[in-house]
Amino acid sequence: MPSEAHRWVIDSIAEHVAAIQVDGSAMVRLPQWVLPRGAAEGQVLSVTHELDGKGERSTLTIAIDRAGTATALRESKAQVDAMRKASSRRDTGGDIKL
Repeated sequence: MPSEAHRWVIDSIAEHVAAIQVDGSAMVRLPQWVLPRGAAEGQVLSVTHELDGKGERSTLTIAIDRAGTATALRESKAQVDAMRKASSRRDTGGDIKL
């Protein structure tokens, strides 16, 4: 059977459990030991899923995608910068005086 490629993003890791965003939508929780050594919050993972010929054995290959992580961080920074720029144009200083 053909393999399927997926993109996982590590949202958080707490108490040895990772919250993972799968393909930009669903969130799943997995034990941290399933992830590659050194996997950390914010990293992108490249995941390949394969079934054997009978569909009785499922194999996942999970690798840290360093290029994907760098791209995601650049895109996130650009989005935050754009939001800051837009909000600074609207901010008239407010009514609070210290």
